[in-house]
Amino acid sequence: MSVTLEIRPRRQFREFLESKKRWCCLVVHRRGGKTFSSLQKLLLRALTHKRPGPPTRYAYIAPTQAQAKDIAWGYLKSFTWQIPGVSINESDLKVTFADGMTVRLYSGENYERMRGLYFDGVVIDEPEDIDPMAWPSVIRPCLSDYRGWAIWIGTIKGKKGQWQRYVDAAADGDWFSLLLRASESGIIPEDELEDLRKGISADVFRQEFECDPSVGRTGAIYAKEVGEAEAAGRVREFSPDKGALVHTAWDLGSPENTRVVYFQRVGPWLYIVDHDTGLRLTTAERVAHMMAKGYAFGCHCLPHDAASRRPGGLSFVEELASAGLENVRVIPRTDDPERRINRMWGMFPNIWFNEPRTRDLRVSLENYRRRVDGASAAVMSEIVHDWASHDADAFGYIAEAEMAGIVSENLPRLGAGKRGARVRVSLGRGDL
Repeated sequence: MSVTLEIRPRRQFREFLESKKRWCCLVVHRRGGKTFSSLQKLLLRALTHKRPGPPTRYAYIAPTQAQAKDIAWGYLKSFTWQIPGVSINESDLKVTFADGMTVRLYSGENYERMRGLYFDGVVIDEPEDIDPMAWPSVIRPCLSDYRGWAIWIGTIKGKKGQWQRYVDAAADGDWFSLLLRASESGIIPEDELEDLRKGISADVFRQEFECDPSVGRTGAIYAKEVGEAEAAGRVREFSPDKGALVHTAWDLGSPENTRVVYFQRVGPWLYIVDHDTGLRLTTAERVAHMMAKGYAFGCHCLPHDAASRRPGGLSFVEELASAGLENVRVIPRTDDPERRINRMWGMFPNIWFNEPRTRDLRVSLENYRRRVDGASAAVMSEIVHDWASHDADAFGYIAEAEMAGIVSENLPRLGAGKRGARVRVSLGRGDL
């Protein structure tokens, strides 16, 4: 028995389906059909691609497992259920074909689950909501064995992330790129677009339906302040001031999710000099990694749970001390994240970021946000706890450490004659 599968793409996506390029980036308005068309292409490539070796393997990756199931699982089953020999596994969200080929749905929030696998191709949906470390540390290496391909699809949330990927792809002959705005695509009828405009804010419409990068991410907490720091020239490469101690602020989690922000206080200025993220290190290895930086360390400021006993019987504070890290301090417990957010907002005009050592931190700060109501698009008070919140919490603990008196706002320079001495800090070209 043979089955003929006929793929009928929307005309707006035909060139995309016909493209043979390894890398693709699609910026498409809401309800434009980007997930549907990307799964069509995934199956077209999967069913026509043959190679020696183990069975081919493909993945669709969404920010969460619930999103992957809600958005893509129904499409995938409807596309494949009539193919002879196909097995559909509801619990694993996996389709297995008669020759052993598999297509599986994955969660970006648990991207470590993909570590060590191989893929012949992946679709990454809404990459703005997935930890940016997922691509370089896990997903991209999974494509190396068989020169697999990747399709990035999503709306945009500002001028970075998916929008910058599209801009770069449009200028790179090795990439296929597609931009579809609702006012130009013809997919949503004009009368429906007009009704949408009446029901949501102008900014939300411009971002979600017109793919306008000038609109910042809805609910963003620090994005405006990071943008202002960049515009003011406070994001640049510099060396730590040798006359001031380097302190650290931490957010604790699994080894990969433990984040460390390195900072200095010099007069009124707060210098963010370094940042650790995505490190799979034991406690001893982490301390050795920190010491190898050669900084003159001051206080290491950890959240209250660092004092809790761990499975081995020691607290994390004790483990760090055993590994040779001195002056570890625990910040008193607080249940008010708004307090540190407000404090950091007030400090931002005096914050400098060392480029490029704080690049991942700044991406997280730009994506740290409050939840947005899906129906009304209203910004809620609840903070979204995802990949970006780990870095943002570590950053915010700087404020908590200062408010607790662990780190002084005007720490004397090492060797300075007295507090309040004139500060002159070299930052490459030009001085402060």
